[in-house]
Amino acid sequence: MTSVHRRFLPDRFRPRTPRRRSRRRYFLSAAVLTLGLLAAPLWQVDSVEVHGGEVVPDSVTASLEGLVGHMVPILGLDWLHQIAATWPSASEVRIHLELPGTIVVEIFPEPPRGSVPVGSGWHAVATDGRLAGPLSEPLSPELVGFRRPSDRRLAFLVARRIAEASGAEVTAVQQVTPADYVVGLWFEEPDRLTTIHVIPEGTAAETAWCEQVLGGGVLVEWADLRWPHRMVLRAGASREFQRPLLGNVQGGAV
Repeated sequence: MTSVHRRFLPDRFRPRTPRRRSRRRYFLSAAVLTLGLLAAPLWQVDSVEVHGGEVVPDSVTASLEGLVGHMVPILGLDWLHQIAATWPSASEVRIHLELPGTIVVEIFPEPPRGSVPVGSGWHAVATDGRLAGPLSEPLSPELVGFRRPSDRRLAFLVARRIAEASGAEVTAVQQVTPADYVVGLWFEEPDRLTTIHVIPEGTAAETAWCEQVLGGGVLVEWADLRWPHRMVLRAGASREFQRPLLGNVQGGAV
């Protein structure tokens, strides 16, 4: 009876007895793991090459160069990328490892967004308001009267707001006082320059005027939009704000 029961299932359907793994395989795995752990401290960062470091603050470059001596396996390149890319003047950051232990960081500057008059020439201005080198000709928008990078950064925000709301190109932004900006606008249709007075935070009058001109309303040469519920329009442009508008400002819209 016992012999008949054992022959009831074919051999291919019978469960196989698990084989014992070779001790040699365990030994090799342990040896490889041990060698890896012993060699890990020897795989360190030998050097850090930073290209384009002038785009970011010296503290960022120093942090990257301070990685020399750290273990390569525990470094996260994504983390290094975030450190370098947090600065507004850096448009792109590339980081890669060149074996055995060289980290290469390439930082590409953001193109200038405007210009400021300096003497008889112009200097480019980055989005964060920092000066970004001399220019052979002005770049739109031209920022006039803004001395601090934070003020120039705010001027860019105002220019972008008005350009998007009105559909015009902002050719110049001039600071009269910290709460009084004069903005030069150029409308492609009907090929006309307009000067407007605004405040940095904007007003309901500014919003209404921009909606009107965007919808095809009649353009004037000068408008005071600094008041919440009142706008002053004038057919003739004010002389004191002619200069930023008469320059042959080149470049695209904000």
